Amino acid sequence: MNTTHYKENSNKKILSTSAGFGLLRKGLIENLGQKRAKGFLLRYGWSLGVSDAEEAMKENSSFEYLIKQASILHLNTGHIKDIQSERWIEMKDANNIKSISAKGKWIDSFEAQEHLKHHGKAGAPICHTLTGYASGYMSTILKQNVVVKETRCIGNGDSECQFEMKFKDDWGNEIQDEISLYEEMNIIEELNDTYEQLLEQRNYIEKVAKFHNRLTESISNGSNLQDIVATTFQLLSTPVSIEDLSFQKITFSGVMEEEYLEFNKDLVEYFKKKLYKNHHRFPMFKETIRLKTRFQDRLITPIVVQKKVIGYCTFFQDKESSEISENDIMFIERVANAASLYLLNEKTSFEAVEKMKSYFLEQILRGQFTSNEEIVNRGRYMGYDLESPFYIAAIKYEQKGYTKKNSQDHFDQFLETIVKYMDIQGYKALIGQHEGHVVMLIPETKNLLQKLEKIVKHIQSCFPSYEYTVGVSDKAENIDDVLEYLEESFIALRMATTGKKIVSFKDLGIVGVLINSKNIAGIKKIAKQELGPLYHLGEVKKKELLKTLYVFLTNGGKLQQTMDDLSLSMSGLTYRVNKIEKTIIKDLRDPAQGYQLLLILDSLIALGELEIE
Repeated sequence: MNTTHYKENSNKKILSTSAGFGLLRKGLIENLGQKRAKGFLLRYGWSLGVSDAEEAMKENSSFEYLIKQASILHLNTGHIKDIQSERWIEMKDANNIKSISAKGKWIDSFEAQEHLKHHGKAGAPICHTLTGYASGYMSTILKQNVVVKETRCIGNGDSECQFEMKFKDDWGNEIQDEISLYEEMNIIEELNDTYEQLLEQRNYIEKVAKFHNRLTESISNGSNLQDIVATTFQLLSTPVSIEDLSFQKITFSGVMEEEYLEFNKDLVEYFKKKLYKNHHRFPMFKETIRLKTRFQDRLITPIVVQKKVIGYCTFFQDKESSEISENDIMFIERVANAASLYLLNEKTSFEAVEKMKSYFLEQILRGQFTSNEEIVNRGRYMGYDLESPFYIAAIKYEQKGYTKKNSQDHFDQFLETIVKYMDIQGYKALIGQHEGHVVMLIPETKNLLQKLEKIVKHIQSCFPSYEYTVGVSDKAENIDDVLEYLEESFIALRMATTGKKIVSFKDLGIVGVLINSKNIAGIKKIAKQELGPLYHLGEVKKKELLKTLYVFLTNGGKLQQTMDDLSLSMSGLTYRVNKIEKTIIKDLRDPAQGYQLLLILDSLIALGELEIE
């Protein structure tokens, strides 16, 4: 019987493939997590480096020899294909080193390749075994604590793996986190540490659950957005705000208004410089992000209603206060959920009420009520006094470059936008739809046209791909006459142009009086008589001449202005004017004849018989 005897302290080398080690490394990361796996691999590499250094020191204790052996022994491990480095050494005397530093790169690191294969690109350098090996080897031969740090890494998406080496004390605070990972914990300490972390996590989850319950109860009890942010600040002592997509204030709690406005000004400046530079739109955030500006630390999460981001919830602190914690993500997302629930409920209620009001106005305009009294009573129920004077405004909206009919979806969007804006401004109106236009019944109010101008500007900013024109009736005294005033608003609307987007029926003067007197047949008869062959409105060439005639008369017969408006040459304009005069046998420069022709054309436009594009 043969017996093999081993030395008690023998340190045998074990061969392994890079793929095999890659699988072991993958298992460590998946089971221990990135941080603990990094500590394990650093300590493993350190142990290999120490072992090789001790073996080398048995053969030769010369410092120069041991330094040269460092690269050779590291290559022999198979961890890298090559190494390039430069060292700077300052000696105290012949036998003692005052300082040492080095920079270099590892060529074809197996660890980086295996990490990319199993985990993809990392968020930091990941050649932990190489780093630990170099640190362990150098610390052993120098008999002082030397720390090697990887500064660039292929596994992090860099072009190569680079490292730096210094004495531990020369690094200062730069490697505090790394140093702690070299300190191995025994199993009892590890379990105690894990228990403490689990206990802390359990307490944190309980706190989040209680917080969520408080917010949910708050909403169930009828709280609004101000109540939600006030409750949040009370429970967390963290300033919080709810803002729209342009980061304009909706409500906030935890800071004075002046301070909040300064924070927002700082945020806008940050966006201009860092995120969108020359663009005028604010960025859209679809997930929780953290921003650190010059004066503040912000955690921002979107408020989503029906899969659409409609605003943001923000936790913030100034730089001098304690920073926002990553743990706050769970809290802020629950605040955003609470705000979403509240806003969804508000949106549903809003849509139900406004659609009821819209339908009521549409019933009035269709003449579906049997008596004036029934209309007045229903109006009173909805908060409108329909016995008082009112105006009718019709808004035409057309998508630029399109001629297709506006859809119901477009109307619903405009309705919601207009109603919310009017509510904020304190305006009041019944809003509905008629013949593809937005129609508003507006109680008598001061500065009506200026208010309508503000409304148009607001919807223009919200829906810039549309063009808008508005026609406004004269003041109505009786709800029985609503259809007459509806017609007035449509007549005024037909007279609105790109240059004059809002037209009041009252400003139409004699044209309005003529049409309002129901002399439509008479107007058409006169138009046919005065315009002669040009009255054939369907013919393209006749329409061209009519447009030329209209612009020429509107400009008071000024050729230069007419030429610019129509983009014609002087000879081309003169030819057209002469042709018009011969066709209708009129002197266009005669003020009386010119005025009569302009009145006829305005009447045809107001009736919808003629369109001047």
